[in-house]
Amino acid sequence: MVRERADDEWTMTCRLTSPYEDLAGTWFRGSFHGHCRESSGCASLPLRESIGWYAAVGADFLAVTDHDRITPLAQMRQLFPELVLLKGFEYSSCENVLFAGERVEPLYELPLGQALRRRSERVLAVVCHPRPNAAGPEYWTREKLLALGTLPDGVEIYNGHYGTPTARAHGRQPLGTALWDDLLTHGHRVWGFANDDSHDPEDLGNAWNMVCAQERTADAIVRAARAGRTYATTGLLVRRLEVTAGESQVELSTAALGRFVGPGGMTLHEASGTAFRCRHTTEAYVRFEAEGPQGRLFLQPAIRA
Repeated sequence: MVRERADDEWTMTCRLTSPYEDLAGTWFRGSFHGHCRESSGCASLPLRESIGWYAAVGADFLAVTDHDRITPLAQMRQLFPELVLLKGFEYSSCENVLFAGERVEPLYELPLGQALRRRSERVLAVVCHPRPNAAGPEYWTREKLLALGTLPDGVEIYNGHYGTPTARAHGRQPLGTALWDDLLTHGHRVWGFANDDSHDPEDLGNAWNMVCAQERTADAIVRAARAGRTYATTGLLVRRLEVTAGESQVELSTAALGRFVGPGGMTLHEASGTAFRCRHTTEAYVRFEAEGPQGRLFLQPAIRA
């Protein structure tokens, strides 16, 4: 805690650290979660058709994460050199977790906790769809995650496959922010991700991540994502972002309803527009989210050092 002078009155300001401090690099767009018909019985999209769609819309990277299988991508990498393709898998013998990187070992053969401990520093691990059913119990809980002994890098806070009209008609829901806030409230530094979880044509383009990396390579993108230099979106974009130890400032591409969120998922400040500002006071963490005509957006938290 640091004592500062503001408007001729002394106030107590909490110093938070953010992955967006001293941010440098290029923003790259992509999804870390996707399936294909050839390797996942639950998917209708052929591998080439799915990857071709992402290449056509100008995505920068895509992870193919079929269930308990690493889908070969050598031919696709030759066909679509403009797209950084990440190998991976969705661990599915218990509550699911994504593993993605340029090279990934078949860690799905191990117990999940051991798989998380054994993964390379070049592999991203993300909790999948922590509460897929709107009326059902949580799929992942903080207690289940802590029991693994090693936490993944982040939580899928928006799943595009579960946000489609078809999925919602069957009681599905895409948000995973409740688990994210629970983990952050209890002092666990984890990042938020949004993915298409592409199975069917209806899923394509519903959610993605913007990652600020030093170069357009698989390793650089994974390193940046693991460090939290990313944000999750369903269409709404950041125009300017400045986070210091004592304050967060956000400017969006279009007007939206934005709010700063603190421990317990509590709203600290809410407003409409394109520019938002929040001074950090005594919170253990502060994160920003917004929703408007262009979609939703979730920034990574600034967390007490």
